[in-house]
Parts: sequence; C-alpha cells; structure tokens
Amino acid sequence: MAESYLIGIDVGSSFTKAFLFDTAGQTRGEARRDTHPQQPRPGVAEYDGAQLLQATLATIREVLDKTAVAAAQVAAICLDGMISGVMGIDAAGEATTPYTTTLDMRFAPQLNRVMAQHHDLIRAQTGCGQPTIGPKMMWIRDEFPTVYRQTAKFVTITGYMIGKLAGLNAAESVIDYTYLWASGLSDTQHYAWSPLLCEALGVSAQKLPRIVKPADIVGRISPAAAAATGLLAGTPIVAGAGDQSAAFVGAGITQPNRAGDAAGTFPIIALCTDEFRPDLTYKLAEIIPSAIPGLWNPISLIIGGGLTHHWFQETFAHADASEAGQQGEKATVYDILDAKVNLVPPGADRLFFIPHLGGRACPTNTNYRGAWVGFTWAHKREHFYRAILESIAYDQTLAFRSLLTAHPSAAVTEIVVYSGGARSQVWNQIKADVMGLPYVALDREDLSALGAAIIAGYAVGIYADLAATAEHLSKRSARFQPNPAAHAFYGEYTAFYARLLAQAEPIFDDLATLSEWPGAISTDS
Repeated sequence: MAESYLIGIDVGSSFTKAFLFDTAGQTRGEARRDTHPQQPRPGVAEYDGAQLLQATLATIREVLDKTAVAAAQVAAICLDGMISGVMGIDAAGEATTPYTTTLDMRFAPQLNRVMAQHHDLIRAQTGCGQPTIGPKMMWIRDEFPTVYRQTAKFVTITGYMIGKLAGLNAAESVIDYTYLWASGLSDTQHYAWSPLLCEALGVSAQKLPRIVKPADIVGRISPAAAAATGLLAGTPIVAGAGDQSAAFVGAGITQPNRAGDAAGTFPIIALCTDEFRPDLTYKLAEIIPSAIPGLWNPISLIIGGGLTHHWFQETFAHADASEAGQQGEKATVYDILDAKVNLVPPGADRLFFIPHLGGRACPTNTNYRGAWVGFTWAHKREHFYRAILESIAYDQTLAFRSLLTAHPSAAVTEIVVYSGGARSQVWNQIKADVMGLPYVALDREDLSALGAAIIAGYAVGIYADLAATAEHLSKRSARFQPNPAAHAFYGEYTAFYARLLAQAEPIFDDLATLSEWPGAISTDS
C-alpha cells in the first residue's frame, strides 16, 4: 500500500509556504513565494487576494513536482493563515476588497470607537481586546459603502483560499472557530456569532460565514484547482486554523500548563488552559480557541514586533550585512548582530526601546509608536539592537505575569520558543534571563504548516488523537536555563520598562494629534 502524505499550507504575513509531510511528521518537501503586503505609505498594508491565491497554487504544484509524490498519495490538504485580517467576497466568491490585517491601521477610528463604547462587552464575549474583523467591516461600511453593499461575505484569508480551491460560492464560505476571538462579533466560548455584538457594531450578521471546526472537511479540490496544482480533484480540504493556533498544535502546546513563545512577525506569549477566562482586569491577554475543542490559548501579542528586526537590519545594519557576506553563505546579518550583541552587557548600558511601532495591542492603544530612551554618544549599533531584543522580553514578561494572574492554577515550568526568532541563541538566553524560566527551542520552523497537517491527518483518520500526535511530533533542540544573577538584575529593568510604557502613553496620544505635511515633498529645484 502506497504511503500517504499531508500538505500543510501557511499563508503568512510575508510568505506563502506549502509543505509536504509524511505521516511521521517529517518534511519531505517545501516551496514558498514572497507575499509581502503593499505598503505605499505609513498605516497602509494590503494583500491582493489573486496574488495570494496564485502563490498558494504555485507552491502546492512546486512541492509536488520537487518530491515526485503521486497526487493520489496526498490524503488531505489543510491551510493556516494570518489571523488579524479580513477581506470581502461577492456572491460568486470573488474578492471585493484587498486582505488587510492590523498592519493596515486605516480602521483605527472605527476600532477606537468600538473600544470606547463596547470594550468590556467585546472582551467578555470574545476574549479579545483588539478585534479586527468587526471594526474592519465597519471601516469598509463607512468609507466604501458601495463595496460594502457588493460584499456578500467577509472571510479570513484561509476562508478565501478554501473557497477558491474547492470552488465554493459566498453562501458556502466558512470560518474555523480559532479565528472567532479576533472578530469582535462572536460568543467565542460557545463557538458562535453574537447577535448582540453584531447589533452593537452595526454590521450585518448575514455577511458572516458559517462557523466550522478546524478538523472539519469543508470541501474538495475542484477540477480547476486540480489542474493548477497537480492534486487530484476530490482531495479533501480540511478547515484548518489561524496561523498561531496551528503553530500551537505543531509546537505541542496542546495541554494545560504548557506555555509558548512565538518569535515571529507578531511576537506572542501564550498559555494552554481548559478555562475560558477573559482578562477584564489587566486587559493584556487575548484568548484564542485551541484547535482542540474545550482548550484555550490565552496570549499577549506585539503588533509587528518581528518586523522590527527586519526594519533595523534594512535601515541600520548595512555594515553588518556586508560583514556577513564576507563570511560566506552560512552567515546572516542576524548572526553578525547577535555576535556583537553578546558583547554588550545586560541592560544595554541603560538603553530602552518601545517596540510598539504599529500601535499597542495588549492593551489596545493605536497611538503607540516606537522609541529609544536613554541613548548617549557611547551607544553603538549593537546597543540599539540589544535594546530591541530586551524590550520585547520585558514586554512579554509583563504580559506573562498577567496571564498567570488570570490563571492562578497554571503550573508552568518552561516556555517553548519557536518561529524565526528562535534561531537566535542570544535572544533565547535574554528571554530566559528576563522571564526567569527555562526556554526550550524546537528543532524546526515549519510548525504552523505542521500543525495544519496534523489537523488534516486527524480529520481523515490517519491520527487518532490530535493532542497526543502533536506532543509526539514536536522535537526539542536546545534548552536555555535562566542565569539567576541576570534574572535579578533584569527585575529592576523590567519594572522600569513598565513605568516607561505607562508614562509614554500620553506622549504618544499627543503625537497622534499632530498634523502631517500635506502631500509629498517636492524634489524640484
């Protein structure tokens, strides 16, 4: 009998990636396409649905071609995707809007209005303090009323892809329940839409897709998609999950008392618990439904925090990039930066950074921006980079403390770290020292796609138990023990960072009231 394979597709904020896995969880092949958003000016970031679809189709075909796996051996495919976004589709399932996430902050007026009027109600019902889908629907309704009327459904990026791969129309569109927390429109605990919140936000519940479970088979590959990808028509398509929920599965954060650190584009600190307990006191935590029914992943996130590393090296680290190039193909600019950061003492000689360049998510304040505080002529580039690494560790430590306060029965003994930032041993050690808990790095970065593949395998009967399979397939590569002296030292710095955040808030609020220069600056002589 021929071996079966599973395809997990990760529609991410920077790349669309397809992975072919065998049933032992080993990656047999992968393909990717660059799908960075179009960002013509600050506060605008749009993804073109057709481009994302073409990237998805192309990566599936490429991974099949690379591995020479027969299409008949693919038991199922499953997608995960960006959580904090939405796009409109018409009755036939064609896009009426670009896909926009919280990187695109043009919906800030609607979000701020919703938060001022209904914040506690939304947090209590959805578990979320900064919803996306509902406020973005409001933004489209207010700013593009014709488009809003033409839109039959508002879908997630995975919902859009599923529709295109299966040939579904808007009436057949779906959203898996792991996205509900980010909607501002759901009764998340009961995996349902909330008529109360739809009425409060003034959006039509008729424009929302059908809610399904992550492991539901929601369609099959259409003949058109089969021709484009090389898959067999009729191959099962499993609903899947938001990218972080899928990564929690891939990382084995699928039992109470587990904790994770997703060191990616949106840095996330997370717990796993069997309690749905919205954070109405500190308002630092969001609650994501686990792909495993009855479990929850309280999280705190930093909007685009991982993008800050890329921005720093693109803007300031040209000499480091040149040095990496001289060392050969294996060295990266981040390797060079890490080596230099390792020579800077903890605390970066009293240099601090605020990492909320795109606004603060937990708790919500769209006016926050980035800032360095405390630099002198003695500070070098590596001090500034270390301050970035430490500031995210301070922020996540404060958030993690609030998670534990909200869930006092949690007994966390270590934190699993994964995604691109987990490659940095320096950063892992900084986090362990600041947090005061061991950090455990996993040996792979394809965890969102792996989680999607595990969900797919469970859906078609290859795996009998979702949590047990996730636990079995997650492999550890390194452990970083906290240094007691460094942890004691960082306690004072973490407390100062908390005061800095609070004291900076009115400054950022004032900054948001300043006028911008009207139009582009002329370069004519």
